[in-house]
Amino acid sequence: MRESTDVPAWPVYDLTVHGDGRILTSGPLIPLSGHATRAAAIEVVAGAAARLGRAVRATATEPGGAVWQLIISPEGEVSEVPGGGARTTAPKKHKGRRPVRRSAKAAAVPAASGPRPGAPKGPETYAESLAQVRDHLDAGRTDQAGELAARLDTQAAGVLGVSHPEALRIREVQAEATALAGDVLGGVQLYRDVAERWHYRGDAEQAEAAASHAETLWMRMTHVGQALSAGVDVIRMRNQIPGRAGEALAAALEHREWLLKAQDASEPGAREQSVADAPAPRAPRPAPTWERPAVDTRKAG
Repeated sequence: MRESTDVPAWPVYDLTVHGDGRILTSGPLIPLSGHATRAAAIEVVAGAAARLGRAVRATATEPGGAVWQLIISPEGEVSEVPGGGARTTAPKKHKGRRPVRRSAKAAAVPAASGPRPGAPKGPETYAESLAQVRDHLDAGRTDQAGELAARLDTQAAGVLGVSHPEALRIREVQAEATALAGDVLGGVQLYRDVAERWHYRGDAEQAEAAASHAETLWMRMTHVGQALSAGVDVIRMRNQIPGRAGEALAAALEHREWLLKAQDASEPGAREQSVADAPAPRAPRPAPTWERPAVDTRKAG
């Protein structure tokens, strides 16, 4: 894929993903329209690029606020603008607020031993800190493990880049620690983020492994309302990483339907009922949208 400096700043196409997975596209030469899949949305922008005879820029906005700066070719190939990875709008500063003090428990957790000024920026820099996280997990100190993993994740993303393989492995550990600490929804969301980024990098095996972790956590959730909330992220992920012959996506859709029926059941307390009778989580399977580079969506769609 050509470098971003070779792609003019105009036109820029907008792709907005809604919570139900549908994508709204807009921009010059194309009508405002909605699409059921990312491949279909890319196809529309690729058609405009074909009419222009060159690649074009696009801005993709996810439901959670993440924004991707992309380049889409006339052939439907997608790449990320260098330095234009997912970002979110920084929170507004409020005047007059006192600084928040760290809790005693947080203060007791050592800062992640990330790179020092002038130190090498390779992945080996984080091995010691990951070992500390593992020690906390093995000892059952899940809160400390989660706090340390979160700091390490921030450091690695800032130095290596949020989609660097080592940063993604660190985020997977953070997802595990988060779930073990009791925040299952947070664990699902972190695993989903990791899975989508591996998918963008074109590593199908790693993407499916992380996606399976997210899906397994989701299917074990015992609160129907929370499970439905997490299901939005899981279904979106499985639309990108559908598994072999689409089996994973089909299983996720089936589980969501089960949750919806459970929520709508007329028995008292149905909204709080356990999902113990839900279909069992699938065994992990290796499997092979716009985040994935060099994909011909015309052929794939």
